[in-house]
Amino acid sequence: MVSFDTAFKANAVIAGLFCLPNLLVGNDEMVKVFSSGTATNSPMLDHILSIDWIKNMQWAVTCLALASCKDIKTQKSAAIGFMAMMGGACYLLAAKPPSGSFEVPPPVAIYIGVTFPLYTLAIMGAKDKKN
Repeated sequence: MVSFDTAFKANAVIAGLFCLPNLLVGNDEMVKVFSSGTATNSPMLDHILSIDWIKNMQWAVTCLALASCKDIKTQKSAAIGFMAMMGGACYLLAAKPPSGSFEVPPPVAIYIGVTFPLYTLAIMGAKDKKN
C-alpha cells in the first residue's frame, strides 16, 4: 500500500514542477503556449499567473509538512480535502469548459492522474494503521 508520506511527497514534487514554467520561460511565453498562440499576456493575467506560482510554492511546502506529520487522522483529512478539490476542478472543467468543449489540460491530467490514486491507496491502507 501507499503511505500518506509518499502521496504528499509526490504532490509536493508535482506542485514544485508546476512552478518551473514560470521560472524557465516567464508568464508571457506560458500564455502563448497554453493558448496555442491565440492569446497574449495582460497585466491582470500576469498578476493571476504570478499568484498561481506563489500558490504552487505554498502547496509544495504544505505537502512536505503533511508528509512529515505523524497524525494519520490529520493526513487523511488533508488527503480528502485535496481529493475534493480535484473533484471540484473536474466538475468545473465539465460544467464550464474553457475551450467550449470538455478537455482536461495536460497539467491537470498529470496532477489528478498521479495524486488522486495515491491518496486513494493511502486512505485505503490507513484503516490498517493505528495511532
